[in-house]
Amino acid sequence: MKLMKKKLKQYNYESIFISCITILIGTIMILFSKNVLNIISYLLGGILVITGIIKIYYYFRYEGKYNIFNYELSFGILNILLGILCIIFRNELQSIFRILIGLIVIYEGILSISLASKILYVNKGAGIISLLLSISMILCGGLIIFIKGIVIATIGYIIIVFAVMNIIESFIFNRNISKLENFLSKLNIE
Repeated sequence: MKLMKKKLKQYNYESIFISCITILIGTIMILFSKNVLNIISYLLGGILVITGIIKIYYYFRYEGKYNIFNYELSFGILNILLGILCIIFRNELQSIFRILIGLIVIYEGILSISLASKILYVNKGAGIISLLLSISMILCGGLIIFIKGIVIATIGYIIIVFAVMNIIESFIFNRNISKLENFLSKLNIE
C-alpha cells in the first residue's frame, strides 16, 4: 500500500510539473501570438521542403525514374514549392487560417440562432439564453477574423485554464491520498 501511495504522489508531482510547463507554453502563446504563427509557418514550410527533397532523393536513388507509376518526383517538387510558398506567404497563410476559423465560428453561431428560435417556442428563458449565446458566438467569430493573434492567444488562455485546473485537481488528490489508501485497505486492494 505504501508503494501505491508513493507512486500516486510521484504521479501527482509529475502532473503538477507538466502543468507548470503547460502554463509556460500558454503564456508564450499569449504574449508572442504573432511569433508563434510565424514559427508554425516556418516549421510547416520547412517540413514540406524537407519531405520534398526526400521524395526527390528516393525517386532517383531507388529507380523511381524507371517505374511509370512512381510520382515521387512530382510530389517532391510540389512539396518543395508548397513549403517555399508557406515561408514566403506566411502572413497570408496566417490570415487565411484566422479567417477560416472565424467563419466556422460564425457559421456555428448562425446555426445556433436557428436552434434558439425553435427553443423560444418551448421555453422562453432557455431560448433567450441560447439566443444570447448564439449572438456571442457570432461576435467571437468576428473578433477572430478582425483581430490578429486572437486565435493563438485564446488557445493560450485555454491551455492555462486547463493547466491550473489540473494543478488544483492534483492538490486535491494529494490531500486525499491517505483517505484513498484507507478505503482501499478496507477492500484489501494492493
